[in-house]
Amino acid sequence: MLVLTLGNALAGLAVVATRPLLQCQVWAWIASSGLIHTAYQLFLAYAYDRGDLSRVYPLARGGAPMIVLAVSAALALDPVTGTEVAGILLLGAGLTVVAREVFTSGESWRMLPMAAGAAGATAAYTLTDGMRARIGGDPLA
Repeated sequence: MLVLTLGNALAGLAVVATRPLLQCQVWAWIASSGLIHTAYQLFLAYAYDRGDLSRVYPLARGGAPMIVLAVSAALALDPVTGTEVAGILLLGAGLTVVAREVFTSGESWRMLPMAAGAAGATAAYTLTDGMRARIGGDPLA
């Protein structure tokens, strides 16, 4: 993951070097996103250490839309259609089955908090990146 992170940082610097100078408040959102991505990678690595990829990854990535939906609805960030809510709830039902199988398969349940942390971090960087794009006005900012 270190190599991936460093590669992403270099790619980001290359993009920044080719764009107009960013507004000051955008840099705070970029720094926040970087820290949150680091937390995501740590949670994911610890979850993989404690559980199987076939269970960890769906929980880590699939939980984020439910968190984003809850935060968006609570803060009225973006309108959400009934179809979108139904799709996210269906995803949640599938994740419940995956999480339940952790207990019935004899797999260590200790990966669940780490996978949930990765899901929370994914939701956080999704929301943070969305705010940064809104404030910066440039999707590449």
